[in-house]
Amino acid sequence: MGETVFWLKPLYQLGFVCFFDFYFWIRVGAIMKIFLSLLIVPFFALATSVPELQLLESLDEKKKGREFLQLIWDTDLVISDIEATTYLQKLGYELTTYSENPRKNFGFFFLKDSSINAFAGPYGYIGIHTGMLLNSDFESELAGVLSHEISHVTQNHLVRFSKKSGKQNYLLLAGILVATLIDNNKASEAIFTSTLAGTLQQNINFTREHEWEADRIGTAMLKRSGFDPKGMANFFAKLKDKANAQEFLQSHPLSINRISDSLQHSGRTLGNYRKDSFEYATTKARLYYQAYYRIKIEDSKAITYYMQAYQALDEQNYKRAKRYSDKLLLVNNSKPSNILAGRIAAKLGNVVLAQQYFNKNHGNEKDEASVYYAAKTYLDNQQLGLSISILKPFLRENQGNYESYKLLALLYLKQGDFGRSHIQSAKALTVQGKLNQAIGHYERAKTLVDSQDLYDIVNAKIDTLKQIINLYK
Repeated sequence: MGETVFWLKPLYQLGFVCFFDFYFWIRVGAIMKIFLSLLIVPFFALATSVPELQLLESLDEKKKGREFLQLIWDTDLVISDIEATTYLQKLGYELTTYSENPRKNFGFFFLKDSSINAFAGPYGYIGIHTGMLLNSDFESELAGVLSHEISHVTQNHLVRFSKKSGKQNYLLLAGILVATLIDNNKASEAIFTSTLAGTLQQNINFTREHEWEADRIGTAMLKRSGFDPKGMANFFAKLKDKANAQEFLQSHPLSINRISDSLQHSGRTLGNYRKDSFEYATTKARLYYQAYYRIKIEDSKAITYYMQAYQALDEQNYKRAKRYSDKLLLVNNSKPSNILAGRIAAKLGNVVLAQQYFNKNHGNEKDEASVYYAAKTYLDNQQLGLSISILKPFLRENQGNYESYKLLALLYLKQGDFGRSHIQSAKALTVQGKLNQAIGHYERAKTLVDSQDLYDIVNAKIDTLKQIINLYK
C-alpha cells in the first residue's frame, strides 16, 4: 500500500476548476477517502426533478467529455478484453434506444476495479467497474445499472448540477488545495470539514432527487427493452450489505423508501422477460478469471466447459482446451463459443477451421471481436497480408475500438508500412480522446506515405482534428 495516485494536479492544469464536473481518482490515506466519498456524492448523480432536455450537447460539454475520456484512459484501468468491451457497448447502445433522448452521445467501457461502482461522465461516457458486473446475478441487474446511468445522461444531470453549484465550487477547490498541502492529518480533516459543511447537505438533497428520477426513468427503459424491470431495484437492494459497494452508495444515495418505490413501480408489470444471454455469462466468467486466476464454480454445464477451455487456452495447453471446447460446442454454439473454439484452433495451427468458427458470428453486420481474432489468427501464423485484408475493410466501414486500431497499426508496422502504421495509431489515440497526440502521428505519417491521395487524406484528418481542438478553446 502507501501508493499515491493523485489527479488534482492534471485536473487543475487542464482548467478543471469546477471539480464537481469531473471524475478523478485519489488513493491516499483515510482523510482523502473521506474527501473522495463526499466529493463523489454531488458529482455522479446530478439532475432536477423537471429536466430540460437538450437534443445536442454544447461545445463545452464535448470539450469536458474529451478531457474526461483522456483521464479515464490514463488510469490504465480500461479493460482490453475486446469481447467484453463489444458486449457492453452492444447492450448499452441497445438500451439507449429505449431512453428519453437516444440522440445523445454515449460511450461505454469496463474499468478493472473490484469495487461495486458505475458512473456517468461528461458527454455521455459511462463506466462500469468490473466489481459491479461480478456482483450481479442476472443480466437484468447489469442492464438496470446501465439504464440508471443512461438516465443521468439523458436528463442532463451533470450539466444542470454544474450550473446550480456555481460559485460554491471555487470555495471547495480552495479548501481542497490547501488541505492537500498540509501534512497534519487532523488539520487537513478540519479544513475539509469546514469547507464542505456549507455545501454538503444541499448537495445530498439535490442528489437524492436525481437518483429517484434516474430510478424511475431507468425502470421504464428496462420495461421497454424486455428486461425484468425489477433488475435495478433488486440489485440496489443487495448493495446495502456489500462492503465493497460503499463508493457506489456514497455517490448514489440509497434509502429503504427509494428501493421500495422502485420495486413498486417495477412490480406492476408481469411478463416473459429476456433470459440472460450467453455473452453476459461468459463475459462475467472471463473477467472473474482474469481478476482471480481461478474458475468460479457454475451450475451451467455450458459455462463450465467454456471456462475449462478458456483456462486451458490461457495455460497454453491447447489440446486440453480443444477437448473442453468440443464438449462446449455440443451444448452451445453461440458467438462466445465460436470465438473461443476459433482461438484454440488457431493456436493448434488449423487456420482454416479457426476462420470458419469466426465467420459463423457474422450476420447482417460483422462482429468486431470475431474480426479482431480472425486477424490475430493470421498474424500468429505469419500471414500479414491476409490479416490486414480482414481488419482493414471492417475499420473502413465501422467505428472500431482501441484494440482493433492498435492491432492494425502493429500489422502495418510488421509489414514495414510505417506511414499507415502511424495513421492507425492516430485513430487509436482519437478513440481515447487524445487529439493532440493523434495529430503528431498523422504528421509523421505525412512524411512516410507513398501516394498523393493518402497524403491528402492525412492532411484532411489533421485539419479536422485541429478544427475540433480550436472549437474547444
